[in-house]
Amino acid sequence: MAWIREDYTSSEGDAERRRAVEEMFDLLWGQNGKVSLPTAVDHAYQMIWIKLIGGEKRHGERLSDVDLAAELGLSRTPVRQALHRLAQDGLVRFDPRRGFSVREFTARDIREIFEVRAALEVLALRLGAHKLERPQLQFELAQLEHVRAHMDQNPIYLFLQNDLRMHNMIIRASGNSRLIQILATIRSQHGLFQFRDSFYPGRILRALEDHERILLCLLEGDFGRAEEQLAQHIRNSMEGILVDLFGEGGEV
Repeated sequence: MAWIREDYTSSEGDAERRRAVEEMFDLLWGQNGKVSLPTAVDHAYQMIWIKLIGGEKRHGERLSDVDLAAELGLSRTPVRQALHRLAQDGLVRFDPRRGFSVREFTARDIREIFEVRAALEVLALRLGAHKLERPQLQFELAQLEHVRAHMDQNPIYLFLQNDLRMHNMIIRASGNSRLIQILATIRSQHGLFQFRDSFYPGRILRALEDHERILLCLLEGDFGRAEEQLAQHIRNSMEGILVDLFGEGGEV
């Protein structure tokens, strides 16, 4: 499909995009995805993850362990192990005859991802809302206004960092390590198309409005309403992606 815009695939902003994706990895995985002494497999996993989420590899594109090993300066063994981990996380497909390829998502896949994400993220908010401190919430509101102030510059990466940080705040406040881990995997799958959808006009402004409503409810101590607003925000994101990237359906 021709929905990937030229400014996404051009060389301009590549460094900024990569920094944003690296921060996304840190926000999603944090202590769950890092160890004090990362192995070659851990390193390969992170580097390939960044390539996938950052759009360096197209949906359906074959992933050669030989080529990736050469790109990363590693042997084939840790690269293959990392690809198998990425397949378990739903970002890569593995076929015993054809090898590895970037996962392609259908409209049904998108709905399933967002349905699970909505249920689990609302649960995270229910578990952790009372732990969120007023200065945290006020900081997120200030960062939201910072993004709005730069809308004339099309602040896609600034918005994505803001979006990930706010959702991360909500999820980690739950204190449930298994919930955090599951949501990190689901949000990684979401990341494969979140970058692309952020290039569509109006998506950033609508998401910022949703974020503001959630944060204001939390500041007012209306946790039930905050849950409703979060669920609606995730539904809005799903509907936007289905319209922008799929139309009536089909694959990316």
